[in-house]
Amino acid sequence: MATSRPRLLNIGILLLTGIMSLGAMAAGDDKPPFYKITYQGKQTYLLGSVHIGQADFYPMAEQIESAFAKAGALAVEADTNKADIMGLIRKYGLNQVAADAKTKARLEEYCRTRSEICTPMQPYAPWMQAMQFSVMRFASLGYQAKWGVDQMLLSKNGSRPVIELESTEYQFKLMASFSPQIQWEMVLEAIDAPDEEMVQLIKAWRSGDEAGLDALMQGQMLHDGDKELIDKMLWQRNEQMTAKIGSLMMQQDGPSPLFVVVGAGHVVGDKGIPAKFAELEGTKVQNCWQTTCN
Repeated sequence: MATSRPRLLNIGILLLTGIMSLGAMAAGDDKPPFYKITYQGKQTYLLGSVHIGQADFYPMAEQIESAFAKAGALAVEADTNKADIMGLIRKYGLNQVAADAKTKARLEEYCRTRSEICTPMQPYAPWMQAMQFSVMRFASLGYQAKWGVDQMLLSKNGSRPVIELESTEYQFKLMASFSPQIQWEMVLEAIDAPDEEMVQLIKAWRSGDEAGLDALMQGQMLHDGDKELIDKMLWQRNEQMTAKIGSLMMQQDGPSPLFVVVGAGHVVGDKGIPAKFAELEGTKVQNCWQTTCN
């Protein structure tokens, strides 16, 4: 599943909760990235998710469902249910920038027979257009936001506390911070990524192919622009979320066990959250498919 460079479309599906909250359920024999972290006398279950899905994603594997049922709190990247999405779009998503000639020509070609899709997107910033194209393309393949893992867990969390590791505004601001060149590249990736690659991404997540998921994130030859994008969207956020989870586990009266769900791209590889915790003295990190964690 190696690729010469990371697909920006795939990065969005694996990383961004607030923007790519589609939806899906995982079958009982699926093995998405799932870890148990023991630190400072507390336990955290860490699930790597995709933010789109299908009804047959659920119920998830028994040990995931069991860990979630006994958790004292749910931690997510961003709780979109509490966000003023329209306000955030007005603040971060309406910055129109001109496309270069090549990008403009390709977009015009794509939209020639899709005016009902493309015309409503014209007022929005390129990154917003890219995310919407991505949503629509995955929907055409049968994957919808309403079945996203994060959204499904939030919907059945009950009265337990919900903790944001970031926020929806943080994610909007992050996307808006990229240069026009990178944003328009996101648009091209969103409309040109092959269907089979998009389906392969979901299959890798369901089968627990962590090496394949990591390859989608990092690739083998990163362009300078992509390196900036991956550093800001993945590596820096891994550091920040590891620190936030660690601080929650250090609280004497903090919830335990804690159930954390983040995009799968944050969980895999040598710079993922489990790897970051493994660097901390006195921490035990278990891959729950190699050793049963319950």
